[in-house]
Amino acid sequence: MKLNRQILRAAACGVLVLLAGCNSGGDDDEGGDAKIRLLNLSTGYATLDLITNLDAEEDDEDETQSEAVPLDTASGYVTLEADDYTIKLKRTGSGSILRSFAGEELVEGDIFTYIAFGEVGAFGALRVDDSQDEPDAGETKLSVANVSTAGSLDVYLTDTDTELDDTTPVLSGVGAALASFSADSGTFRLRVTASGDNSDVRLDIAAFVLPDKGIGTLILTSTQGGTLANAIYLPQEGDPQKLLNDKARIRGAVGVANGASASIRVDDRSLLTSATAGVIGSRYQLVDAGNLPVTLTVNGTPVAASDISLQAGADYTLLAWGDAAAAQTSLIVDDNRLPSGSGNTKLRILNGMSTLGAPLTLSMDFSPLIEGALLGQASDPIEVSSGTDRQFDITNTSTAALVLTRSGITLQANSAYTFFMTDNGTTSIGVLRRDR
Repeated sequence: MKLNRQILRAAACGVLVLLAGCNSGGDDDEGGDAKIRLLNLSTGYATLDLITNLDAEEDDEDETQSEAVPLDTASGYVTLEADDYTIKLKRTGSGSILRSFAGEELVEGDIFTYIAFGEVGAFGALRVDDSQDEPDAGETKLSVANVSTAGSLDVYLTDTDTELDDTTPVLSGVGAALASFSADSGTFRLRVTASGDNSDVRLDIAAFVLPDKGIGTLILTSTQGGTLANAIYLPQEGDPQKLLNDKARIRGAVGVANGASASIRVDDRSLLTSATAGVIGSRYQLVDAGNLPVTLTVNGTPVAASDISLQAGADYTLLAWGDAAAAQTSLIVDDNRLPSGSGNTKLRILNGMSTLGAPLTLSMDFSPLIEGALLGQASDPIEVSSGTDRQFDITNTSTAALVLTRSGITLQANSAYTFFMTDNGTTSIGVLRRDR
């Protein structure tokens, strides 16, 4: 495309020279220039550097163009002479290059933003063209990239009250590669859902403005829980604008002793109704972040329960546990980010064994993996190799007595699991829940 652009410029110059001469470089002090900048969206690195190196000169030294660019910030543009470059991104103060763009042919008029994203061990980058032609009046151009950990996503732009069942996404299955489209300018409700499931909303922005003759890029980014999304809107040659999630996701789980049934509500949402030990919500529910009241009923009798505080973008499990006469709740923070290792899976144990009342150890294929998971709490997740025909042995950490054995277990790659342990009197119950 850039070669064609140069040919067109040469052709135009050949025609215009007969009329007024051809100034191929514009103003004398700006002839042949291109501009680049860095937008740091990488939560793994507080500051990043943008570095260039001329490809044509083997002994050319790296030159830092933008230094210590903070998170969620775009650097100023730097001007480069038209040439072929290698563009490098690195952590400030480190000699290690995180990402290189080799063979970047920068020609006169090129304007690019290099966008860094991802956590430590999952760093990535993409390039946005900031020299696109202005659309017609009443229209806007939007490019979308999904660099979050939420998986493939669909994007909707609708009126405020439009039900998603009554419309179709403007983009489907959005991943890390930029996808572009034209739309009418105006103010829209922006909703992002899990791909193919419009009931699983990951981001909901009530008023998203697409300016007249506007050009912009929407970058979907990760949240604490790993499944909801935030966004950054980047106008062409403009400053990034944050579009933050104001929701959290929560589900209920019951581990109340001796077969007692429990109902759990958070604010105006019913998480579980008359559920007994071993029941864990099959699906998270979307609720407003902030301080919310909890209503707990055990065997039909209301039980005092403390309010909970939910952070935007986080996932939670609200566990009811303990004796029926003195049940309590624990708010468990769920880490539903995918494992960092390819082919791995994440696993944790949630201890709701109220009758046993002891910490638990989980062994897989006779090798201890998680030790001392306390009653009413979840262990930290660990990464293990995926595979089939696994055996879980759960033991009492204090006595080493066997509590439960489960064999023939399959752990799928790139997944996250909770093994929920409860009991009904002397009967142990183990439920393996694939969280994502």
